[in-house]
Order: sequence, then structure tokens, then C-alpha cells
Amino acid sequence: MRTLRLQSPRMTGADVAAWQHFLAAQGFYTSTIDGDFGPLTAQATKAYQTKKGLTADGIVGLATYARAVHDGYQPPAGQVAIPGMDASSNCQTFLRCIAQDGMKFVVRYYAASQNVSKIITPQEAAALSAAGLQIAVVYEDGANVQDFNAATGRKHASRALSLAAGLGQPANSAIYFAADFNATAADARGPLVDYFGAVMQVLATAATRYAVGIYSDGAACRIIRDSGLAAFTWLSNSTSYRESNAFRPQADIVQIAPERNICNGLLNIDDDIAQSENFGAFRLVLPT
Repeated sequence: MRTLRLQSPRMTGADVAAWQHFLAAQGFYTSTIDGDFGPLTAQATKAYQTKKGLTADGIVGLATYARAVHDGYQPPAGQVAIPGMDASSNCQTFLRCIAQDGMKFVVRYYAASQNVSKIITPQEAAALSAAGLQIAVVYEDGANVQDFNAATGRKHASRALSLAAGLGQPANSAIYFAADFNATAADARGPLVDYFGAVMQVLATAATRYAVGIYSDGAACRIIRDSGLAAFTWLSNSTSYRESNAFRPQADIVQIAPERNICNGLLNIDDDIAQSENFGAFRLVLPT
């Protein structure tokens, strides 16, 4: 969704009409649903933001949009908006409040053995699946361009495959690999292409096949996807990163800033919006 605001000339379109429908359903907008973001729509937006504890600026930015998706916002026909979250700690004891917050999927981590505390466990995955939540996984081990090359890609892919096997991750779902830094085009076309090329080669020869996803800035997501080295893209919440705004409509998942605490302040999360019906998520097949 583009950022909606009161401006001249007025913003118009199906997305504005969808936003007006949402505000009307929430009880904040009583005027004509005309797809024209005028003063009454801005006023209703501020009222919604105030109720939800958001910055009441009348602008439908990412934070307001994410909250609305959790509250049942329906995008225009042909678009998808599925609410979810990512967390670096075990979510097994928070299933009820995760569901109450409107989440439909949870992204959890694969990582190197020294980061065992952030790795999703089979027990957690089974509990999330039993609760009806979809799971996506991301491998993260490195946050600088120097950490990425073909040898590291092979190492990370092999470690991810081992963790996926231990988890029972179903075939044809995705493993995202994180390049969580502001990559230049040269970074993406050099070290990241080498890294994701090696990841792709390892996963292509595995007994159980998985799709590759990338978590990064807009430029890296675009280049790696267009190079045929990732089937899925997850856009970092760092909006100052390269091509963040330009790539946002194309991303399979968009991460939203700022992070927040849910479940009585006990679970720290980032909100995420899936913009594709298929973004590589899965549920475990549980015994009956």
C-alpha cells in the first residue's frame, strides 16, 4: 500500500476507497466512500490513530497500515495483506496473545550453533502449527558485507538444511537468508550474488528441496530476485535503506518499524505484512 495523506492534488484510487471502507467499519468515517482522500478521511484517520495509540498525523504510513491490517483492513481486489510478526525468542508460551493480536504467521530463526537461544525448536514449531499459525524461517549469521561470500553461503545453507531436517520443515517451503545491512548495488552484484548462488547450489542438491528467500534492503532484494537466486523477498524495516520505498510494493513480506512488545510486555516483536498468498510459509504435519 502506498502512503496515503491529505495533499493537493488529492490522492484518489481504489486504495483510498478501501481505507475509507475500513474507517467506516471502525466507526470513524460516515461520509461518502468515494476514493478521494479529503479532509474528512484525514480527520477519521487521526481518530483511528488516536484510539490505537499511534501518532495522530492523519497519514496512513506503515505503522498505521500494519495496525489496520491486524484490525481487519481488507486491501483492494488483487492485493494481499496478511498480518504476522517476527521474533528472536521462543513464542511457545505466548500463543494465545499472539492470536489475540491478530497474527496469522510467525517468522522465527535458524542460526549458527552459538546462537542456539534464538533458534526455533521442534516443540515450538509444533505448538505454532497446532495453534493454526503459519511459520516462516530465516537464517541469520552476519550483518556486514564482509560476512558474505560463496564459502559462507555453502556453510550457512548446510547449517540451515540440518536445522530444517531436525524441525521437520516441509518440502517446497522457503528458507530465507538474511543480509541485514544497507547493501549497495555493487555489494548485491558481488558478494551477495556469490553468497546466494552458493546457497542455491546447496539447496538444489538437497534430499528435501526448499525455496530460497532473501531478507534485506530493497536494492539487494531486487537484484538477488532478478538474478534468479531467490524466489521470495522480505523487505527490512529500515526505511532509510536503499530502494526501500520503491521495492515495498513488490516484496512478499514487508517488515514494519518500530519494534514493539506484546503479551503484557513479555514478547518483543517486529510486525510484518505478507503481500503474497504464498510467501514460503508452512505448518508442520502433526500426528492425529
